[in-house]
Amino acid sequence: MEPTFFLSEIFESIQGEGNYAGANSLFLRFQFCNFTCSWCDTKYTWFKDSGAFKAFSAEEIKEKIIASQSPNVIFTGGEPTLYPLDKLVVPGKKLHVETNGSIIPVLPLDITLADNNRMTREAMDEAVISRFNWVVSPKLSNSRQKVNEESLRFWASREYCIFKFVVRNSADMDEVESLINQYAIPKQKVYVALEGQTLESQLKPDLVDEIVRRGWNFSPRLHVLLWGTKKEK
Repeated sequence: MEPTFFLSEIFESIQGEGNYAGANSLFLRFQFCNFTCSWCDTKYTWFKDSGAFKAFSAEEIKEKIIASQSPNVIFTGGEPTLYPLDKLVVPGKKLHVETNGSIIPVLPLDITLADNNRMTREAMDEAVISRFNWVVSPKLSNSRQKVNEESLRFWASREYCIFKFVVRNSADMDEVESLINQYAIPKQKVYVALEGQTLESQLKPDLVDEIVRRGWNFSPRLHVLLWGTKKEK
């Protein structure tokens, strides 16, 4: 049976965060998530009744990727790893995945979400997905979500991902420090962004100075700086 992909948004913009910040990109925002983070800015992707979304086949999605001028394709959400992303490869395009890091893609998935919606997929082919740029964003305690230790150990052992953390203050950075030490994550793979959806929230030089002192990378949130909370940006 061919998989079905539920998308809430498809748009072109720049990648706002991480190791490809500023890159011209096509965004595919997948519906549904296994988390319900307190500060999430895309809560409309959580549940089957929380927003407008459409069903697509793999071939329909690949047609949209081919038609886009953007060389980068960002799978975001929601939580993209609920879906078999290895079925969406298009030659000549660089694929990126923004994930909360709680799901191991190379294992089969059968999960029931908070709205009792069941999501299943086969294991993804690691030979395929290892060519993607994975941006793994483990949630800190400020999100009120539980860390999946098995999953973080998996991601920490892979060369094809970076880690992005969202912080509000120095206490959050202490938590980041603890996590990267626990899972032996190299500092050069750590990108730290500032929580918030306003221009003011992103202009905190003291926190950026601390990020630099700790030996990490600063991840700007360019979409917030330029467009605030505007959707499809």
